[in-house]
Amino acid sequence: MTECMTCGYSRYKPRTGRGKTLVAYKKLKYFPLTPRLQRLFMSPRTVEHMTWHQSHHAVDEVMVHLSDGEAWKHFNSVNPHFSAESRNVHLGLCTDGFNPFGSFVAPYSCWPVILTVYNLPQGCV
Repeated sequence: MTECMTCGYSRYKPRTGRGKTLVAYKKLKYFPLTPRLQRLFMSPRTVEHMTWHQSHHAVDEVMVHLSDGEAWKHFNSVNPHFSAESRNVHLGLCTDGFNPFGSFVAPYSCWPVILTVYNLPQGCV
């Protein structure tokens, strides 16, 4: 696909020379998620922490972990098939844009996207 399906805008910059390679306007670079999650379950140090959220219970209605919150409890009640397996991984998506070259120097911005594992207890790893 060389154009956006929604707006029809080209995904690639116009060619200025005789080069045959297409240069994309935007690039996505990422670290694979699956091997990192597999390592969390392979390590004897972290494997018991990955299922900690299932056995943890709130004390005196004090929220010490995200699993004590109403959103987590609501998710578990709406998705009982997911919450039944203690090895399922809860992930949080964090992102924020910034311009690495200053305010108005270049029309370039970075948008790091970070996935956070919510299964782990507070202060672990």
